[in-house]
Amino acid sequence: MSEFVYAIDTEDVPAGRSMPARIGDNWYAVCNDGGTFHVTDIECPHEGGPLGRGEVRDGCVICPVHHWPWDLGTGLSDTNLPHLRLKTYPCEVRDGKLYADVSAPIPPDLTR
Repeated sequence: MSEFVYAIDTEDVPAGRSMPARIGDNWYAVCNDGGTFHVTDIECPHEGGPLGRGEVRDGCVICPVHHWPWDLGTGLSDTNLPHLRLKTYPCEVRDGKLYADVSAPIPPDLTR
């Protein structure tokens, strides 16, 4: 059963950016890829960089520490490193507000 809860106002996440948002007891990164929103873990799987402070472009969130791009569909930065995968979570926009279900990550889209 889905557990969508309020995450952040969409106007607080500019296109091409990610912002930290507290959802429940934990922090997540909310990414705006040209008006399409994604919710991911807050820490980069590589070295724990703050993904809530990254850039978002071409379907990826870019870690501000080492500039690794994490694909928001597959969760991968490098297909040769499948053990390093970013978790993403279901989200939806309702009346200018973003709601997310962080109870379970979305299975990665391995067809991309």
